[in-house]
Amino acid sequence: MIKYNFATIDIGGTNTRFAIFSDNKITKKIKFATDVINYKKILDKILDLVSQYKINAIALCIPGPADYQKGIILSSPNLIGWNGINIKEYLLNNSKLEYAIFENDANAMAFANHIFYKNTKKGVTQFYTISTGFGAGLVINNKIFHGANGFGQEIAHIPTSKIFNKKHHLNNYAAELFISGTGMSLRAKDKNLEQTEPKNIIALSQEDKGYRQIVGDCIDTLARTISITIGILNPNLMVFGGSIAEYNFWIIQKAIKKAKQWTNKDQWEAIKFEKDPFGDDSALFGLYYLILEKTKK
Repeated sequence: MIKYNFATIDIGGTNTRFAIFSDNKITKKIKFATDVINYKKILDKILDLVSQYKINAIALCIPGPADYQKGIILSSPNLIGWNGINIKEYLLNNSKLEYAIFENDANAMAFANHIFYKNTKKGVTQFYTISTGFGAGLVINNKIFHGANGFGQEIAHIPTSKIFNKKHHLNNYAAELFISGTGMSLRAKDKNLEQTEPKNIIALSQEDKGYRQIVGDCIDTLARTISITIGILNPNLMVFGGSIAEYNFWIIQKAIKKAKQWTNKDQWEAIKFEKDPFGDDSALFGLYYLILEKTKK
C-alpha cells in the first residue's frame, strides 16, 4: 500500500502558498510571490518543495476561468503568462507525483466546511466567500457541484441588487458590485467619499450616511442572495467566509435576519448558518480533504 505525503497549494495573483499536511493538520506553510508572467519559475519552485519534502500527492487552487479537470487556466486576468498552460501535465511530467488535482478556491472552501460541520451525503452545503470579490461553492451528495461546463456557483454577475449601479466590469445590478471589498471601494469612489478602503468604509458606516448606505446595500443584496439560494437549493447548511465576513460577521448576521422575512418558513427552519472556522487556510484544508478522498479510492 502506498504511503502518501500530502501538500496543498494555493496559486494566487499575488502570492502562492504551499502547505504540508499530516493527520488533518498543517505542519508547515511556505509563502512566496507569484510571478504572473513566468509560470515555469513558480512551478519549478513548487517542484523543488515537492522533492525536498518527499511529497507524492498534491491538490492545487488555480484562478478561473479554468479547466480544473485538466489543470489549465483558460483566461485569468491576473496570471496572464499562465493562460493556456497545462499545469497538471507540467507537474506530473517533472516529478514523481502520483496525484495532482485542481479546484477553485471557493469550491475548496465549501468542501472544507462541509467536512468540518459534518454535513452528510443527504445534506446540501452552500458556501459564500466575501473578501476582495464575492464567490461561492456548493456541495451536494458529498461532492462539489461544478455545473454543466464547470461554471456552477460563479455568482459575481447574478443581479440580486435592487439598486442600479454604474456598470464597471459587471452588469448594473451584479451582486459583486455590492457584496465585496472591490465593490464597496468602487461605490465609495463613485460617491466621491474620502475613504475608499473596505475596512474604513465599514468602520465609518455607523456614523456617516454615505458609508452607511454602501454597507446597507451590501446587507440588502446579500440578504436577497441568501433568500433566493434557499428557495432554489434548500440547503441545510450555509457558511460564510472571506476577510469581510471573518472580521465583520455582524454584516452577515444582519443579512441573515433580513433574509428571513423573504424566505419560506419550512425552508428556513431546515438550515443552519455558520462562520468559516479556517480563516485564511480554508482553501488549503478543502484541498487536503479532496486529495485525501482521492487517494483512498
